[in-house]
Amino acid sequence: MENNFLCKDISEINLEHSYFHYTNKQNLYTIFKNGLEPRIGENSLYVEKTPKVFFVEGEKGIITIMDVWLKWLTSKSSCNKFIYWFGTMYMRIPFCIKCIPNYVVKRNLKDTKKRNKVYEKMKYILDNSIFLVLNLTPKEDFDYNDIDEVKNTYYESFLKLLYPSDSDIKNVKMEYWNMHTYSGKVIPPKKISILMDKNNYCANTILTKIIENNIDYIKKNYDFLYEYYIYIQKLK
Repeated sequence: MENNFLCKDISEINLEHSYFHYTNKQNLYTIFKNGLEPRIGENSLYVEKTPKVFFVEGEKGIITIMDVWLKWLTSKSSCNKFIYWFGTMYMRIPFCIKCIPNYVVKRNLKDTKKRNKVYEKMKYILDNSIFLVLNLTPKEDFDYNDIDEVKNTYYESFLKLLYPSDSDIKNVKMEYWNMHTYSGKVIPPKKISILMDKNNYCANTILTKIIENNIDYIKKNYDFLYEYYIYIQKLK
């Protein structure tokens, strides 16, 4: 694979200030032919108004988004597409009874069986995914002051269940772990590289390396990601 695409080894980049995006490895040929095209993904339906390319800044961004994804997938693990749609619509009602969706999320997050099913699902996703390094330019490709539409849609008590503890929920501006390009912006192939660790490009392997390099910080601050790490270690 590395003979056909631009690659960057994890040891050769600035992990604090690089921009990362992960995707299924089957998308690579299309990406390096047409660029990284903006999408409204399945998990962004009914929230995002326009298609964008989502990414994170730094290895802390990778750590944080993975923890949030694990919580998000667990929180909606008992929902079919209709219930998910209904829930997103319900929470937009100004006078919705907030304790109802909050209760469902809290219940799911505490459910060990649901968490383990999500860890299994995430492992499968990441085993078949790769991290991309994006050579983005502020004010050209994105704006740090752009709006996080999830923050702009849902109420504070709900967001606190899923967002990291250091997130500024009252400020609708996007943060380092949940960034996006300008709407409709295509990232051309020349600005995209595959993140490698020596000769390995598996996203799960690279995530494991990042976790192990920050294990004490993750154990203290990111319960779901730490539990995911323990889960995948037990499978070895």
